Amino acid sequence: MKTEPEQLLAAIADAVDDGFCPAASLASRFPKLSHRELVRLRSRALRRGLLLERRGPDGRAYLSLTAEGWRALRSSRTFSPSTNQTRRPSG
Repeated sequence: MKTEPEQLLAAIADAVDDGFCPAASLASRFPKLSHRELVRLRSRALRRGLLLERRGPDGRAYLSLTAEGWRALRSSRTFSPSTNQTRRPSG
């Protein structure tokens, strides 16, 4: 199963809500992903404009959700395949 950027957004929102999360702390939330896969996931979210990355005075990377990231997270949490199915005409 492929890990989507929305799952990364949810992990950051759960960890720090509306603040900056140390990027290194995300590895423990995704134990099945290798370092390379986690970096690619983070890069995908950054390219889509869902995350903001900043370096702290300690030189570590910190991540925060952008307004687009919050919108994507809210829409992914409200989507339910069972309620959003398209009906096919009978017959």
